[in-house]
Amino acid sequence: MFQPKGFTVFILFLVSQFCYGQYDGVNGETTDTRQSVPLQKTSKNNNDTLIDDYEEKPSIMDIISVYKGIEIATNGSQNLLFLSLDPQAGVSLNERLFLGGGVNLAINNASAMGGVFGFSRLSINKIFFQAEYRSVNTFLIEEQKRGWVSSPIVMVGFVYGEDMASWASIGLSTNSEFSRNMPFGALTYRFGIRF
Repeated sequence: MFQPKGFTVFILFLVSQFCYGQYDGVNGETTDTRQSVPLQKTSKNNNDTLIDDYEEKPSIMDIISVYKGIEIATNGSQNLLFLSLDPQAGVSLNERLFLGGGVNLAINNASAMGGVFGFSRLSINKIFFQAEYRSVNTFLIEEQKRGWVSSPIVMVGFVYGEDMASWASIGLSTNSEFSRNMPFGALTYRFGIRF
């Protein structure tokens, strides 16, 4: 029986020794020094502009850098134990504008707290301004049960070291329900380290 598919593959293998291909390199340059090479260099190929565009327009990862850090808040009182750890990650643009978020893990008088937050931070010299939105699951005082409370928080801080290596910040929460259930009320203060 005659198999047309097998015969086609056989013919392609047979004639492949008479075929040749040309590789012009990544930039359209060849190692051939004949007259056709300068003609290829002078012609502009608009279809393959990946390398040319990269030299003129860097990628987004060349402009931003990954930001990782942790913020710590605690009290020094023996009557009330409060310890909060806020690991965070995000991106920094030009070492002035930081956008990120993280998780909140805390102990408040033998009761666990947890939540999430997002922030934007504008750094001007050694001072920065931060707008944050935080949502926390904690023991609600008025309801006498666990629940979620959320609030925008406005903060101002001071930077220590180069590239915001460490910082201290203080701020106020704008939601009264959130403030009632926090150990320091509307006041918020933190110390942070970038790594």
